[in-house]
Amino acid sequence: MAGRSILYLGGSEFAAEFCDKLKGLALCEQFTGSPSLEIPAKTPESVDLIMFEAGPLIPQSGQTLSTFIHTLSDWPVIAVTSRNQEQRGIAAVRSGAQAYVCADNIIDTELESVIEHAIQRHKLLVRLSERDNNVLSILQSINDGVIVVDRHGHVLDINPAARSILGLTARQKTSTEWDKAFCNFAADGKTQIDHEELPLVKACRGQKFSSQTAVYRAPGEPDTILSINGQSLYDSSQTLVGGVVTFRDITDIMRRTVELEKRAQYDDLTLLPNRRLFTQQLEKAIGRSQRSKRPLAVLFIDLDRFKSVNDTLGHDIGDELLRQVADRLNKNLRIGDFSGRWGGDEFIVCLEDFGEQRNAAAAAQKLVLVLSEKYDVCGSEVYATPSIGIAIYPGSGEQADRLIKAADLAMYQAKKRGGGRFQYYSSSLNTKLEQREELELGLRHALVRSEFVLHYQPRIDVNSGRLIGLEALLRWQHPRFGLLPPARFLAILESSGLIHSAGEWVINTACRQLASWQHQFELPDLSIAINLSQQQLKQGRLVKAVAKALADTALDPGCIEFEIGDGYIVGPTVGRTPNTARRACTWRSPVAGSLRYARCLLSARWIRALSTASFLTSP
Repeated sequence: MAGRSILYLGGSEFAAEFCDKLKGLALCEQFTGSPSLEIPAKTPESVDLIMFEAGPLIPQSGQTLSTFIHTLSDWPVIAVTSRNQEQRGIAAVRSGAQAYVCADNIIDTELESVIEHAIQRHKLLVRLSERDNNVLSILQSINDGVIVVDRHGHVLDINPAARSILGLTARQKTSTEWDKAFCNFAADGKTQIDHEELPLVKACRGQKFSSQTAVYRAPGEPDTILSINGQSLYDSSQTLVGGVVTFRDITDIMRRTVELEKRAQYDDLTLLPNRRLFTQQLEKAIGRSQRSKRPLAVLFIDLDRFKSVNDTLGHDIGDELLRQVADRLNKNLRIGDFSGRWGGDEFIVCLEDFGEQRNAAAAAQKLVLVLSEKYDVCGSEVYATPSIGIAIYPGSGEQADRLIKAADLAMYQAKKRGGGRFQYYSSSLNTKLEQREELELGLRHALVRSEFVLHYQPRIDVNSGRLIGLEALLRWQHPRFGLLPPARFLAILESSGLIHSAGEWVINTACRQLASWQHQFELPDLSIAINLSQQQLKQGRLVKAVAKALADTALDPGCIEFEIGDGYIVGPTVGRTPNTARRACTWRSPVAGSLRYARCLLSARWIRALSTASFLTSP
């Protein structure tokens, strides 16, 4: 450390002792003192630092603090005060002094650090252009934190806002270790930032950057997340002399963001991972399974007859039941396995490192037993049994979505067998899955490609042998599988929502054909039966479709019959179906002006029994 020439101005009661301390410093090569605030005539030509007493002598000399400090602007200036008058030192720094010290509360090493800091800071300010100096003055008063460093990385200035954000006191000086540790962790608080990417390092080498997020960590204090910007500082000759970083506290914003992200990834009701997060976790688990060459299983769980719980006990009871199911899942999985809520009453589980394949079956059977036990929900005894489908990686699929679909398909097989059991995915189910996907894709283009056809089954009066009507039967002329009956594709039409456009096509086509045959064969009383799906009855567009078909063909409404499976009518899910169907079959005759009714076959007790899968099929 180079020897310094120090000039001391002031003669208070602590001056003598403090001046002796200054003279004893290793860095003090030459000391000059004056009891007044005037620079003595015998002052050495080369003065490295001026220290003055911030006290009553300044107003007594007829000057303000700012004016006095301005007269000393050619030198680094440090204000000297006592601990009980520390506010005077703070005021001096705000008026332009490089630093202040409390003469009765400072040790030698700290005093030497303050002196060197003041000298380096003054050198930087002298070299800066007037524009940058003005900018630094403004930065002292803004609400963002500001740290100024020289090109060697030494911290020369920390504004009041920065001290408040970082929890630094007004007198607290930073150490070399502090400079190196400033914001050296990424926003996650775990990843250490490379030395060359540290904010102060980038700033001192003149690199401009913005919105770098990092964690400021102080001993015994919670982490503070900062958003940091950096800018270089140049002197009047455009030589790099240092840099400045500005920052603001975004801890609360980041925590709210993390909370929102968490809510977007977890189910609000059960707090389990939702399908998006579970799929991401499953993809990572598949990667681990590939590397370790150990099996992995996906279990797709559906609660049997859960809808009846909602319908009979209410949705609040249903929601609480789902919470308890999620809780039982969590408590009965091994550490390392994970679960999620797929939607509705469907849950999904991933088992890792379970050894032999039979262990996956054992885990599934355990879940069947645990989830089938009695639930105490708001004072009510509730029972629910699960149907579970099991898909094993890699035999059932090598991608996450494929495994989930395979487990889902196996679950439906378990449900068809009565529920309350588990079912492995098999190659035969795989063939069904692939065909279903191909059929669903093909159905989206079947109408446009004119692949739907209607077959007409005659209805004969057995006594007279006379033709009294027809039944329209839908078939699909598939380009690869040939002529398909509705049993192969009806469920897909309904689940995909395509049933409405397909059903309207059937109504229009059947009505046009009936009108043609009535005219061609002079059979004005010839009728036709058209089957309806439950999904069509729930949509108001059915009424408009029938009205349009009758208007286009001028058919008597009495010639049109609509057949609905009795399961649709008496089942609890139909709701307003009979009224909707009756509206669809009731029309005002434009000729007679009276209400004419088409026969609407609503129940097996009246006409004939139709299974729920009998839509547009032959008996």
